Amino acid sequence: MLAFCHASAVATFQVLNVVVEPIQAALKVSDTEYSLMQGLAVAIFASVLGIPAAAVADRGNRRRVVLIGVVIWSGASVACALSRVFLYPAALSLIADVAPSRRLASAIGAFGSGGPLGTAFALIGGGWLVRHGDRVTLAGLEGEPWRVAFLCCGIAGALAAVLLGSVPEPGRRRVAPSAAATAGIAGNLAATLLHLRRHWQLFAGVSGGMLALSYCVFATSSWSPTMLVRVHGMSYATAGPVTGIAALIGGALGAGVVGVITDRVEGNGHRDAALRVSMGIAVLFMTTMAGAVLTPWAEGAALLVCATYSLLGMPTVVGGTALQQISPPEIRAQVMAIQVLLVNLLALSLGPFTVAALTEYVFHRPASVGYALAWTDGAGALAGIVAFAASRRAFRKQRG
Repeated sequence: MLAFCHASAVATFQVLNVVVEPIQAALKVSDTEYSLMQGLAVAIFASVLGIPAAAVADRGNRRRVVLIGVVIWSGASVACALSRVFLYPAALSLIADVAPSRRLASAIGAFGSGGPLGTAFALIGGGWLVRHGDRVTLAGLEGEPWRVAFLCCGIAGALAAVLLGSVPEPGRRRVAPSAAATAGIAGNLAATLLHLRRHWQLFAGVSGGMLALSYCVFATSSWSPTMLVRVHGMSYATAGPVTGIAALIGGALGAGVVGVITDRVEGNGHRDAALRVSMGIAVLFMTTMAGAVLTPWAEGAALLVCATYSLLGMPTVVGGTALQQISPPEIRAQVMAIQVLLVNLLALSLGPFTVAALTEYVFHRPASVGYALAWTDGAGALAGIVAFAASRRAFRKQRG
């Protein structure tokens, strides 16, 4: 159920990436201006609402927090706005209470598979609407497929809200009472900030590495369809289903598999399993996207993009697992909310923007979007490897 909520939220965001040209034509915006809609619009909502919602989730009914978020982003989808800030922190807090500790990464992997499924729904459906939008009429919207796409995402969100209403709030798993557990919301937030300050080097390394991977994810998902069109001569009607199928098969499978792999590595005695796996993901980001850009064959590029898309759901799994493992139970949701805030303000805003800015202001031609994407992913992946390597010892020490 949480994975379905995740899918409906991500679909609302990802549909932007396959209807680039119709929206640009309708709204008269450049690549750089479009990248701000892909990133900054979400970041604004995360900045205002994410931390307070997580503070409520750490003390109150997390199911209700997620439900409110579902209702808001479903309505925002219909209005062509973006909002998904309530889901991630509260959902991971719920999962950590219902999943056995030895299967935490696998459980988060099942949740994380919702992201690629939402991406697939957006890309495949969006590609179909681009091809047939002139014949589709929904709620009086005719001839403008991107408006119909947002309305469909809103309907999916409404269904997610109905499903969420059938799920009870699980009991909370606590090790021992603490000041943060008994304090008010303001006191809980203060306790969270104090904990992060005391362990700032550890959290800076883990959070920074995950931010770097998320930077690659948002750059890749935002501009891969456009790269296939401009560099390899595909149409958006073809690139949308190609990347959608990649997200459906590779992304959803990758998110689930990486959770199982992380639990297996952990079971073999490696307490830093989440960081080890994250470093491998970073290496794959560097190689697969560079190959997709440099290959002269469109079919080869499509296959390598599919390989890259299998990585897109993985940072949700390894990042959520790692931060849950080093955070006390009573502040988990707020730690995740701070991470989501940083992801939206930095990775989501800068990933798509960097690709667009390099394309327009460094390479100076639209067809260079592939080189811009490869450089962006390479820099982000390298930064992630450095951050994870620097924090592995502190991570193992914190876990005991």
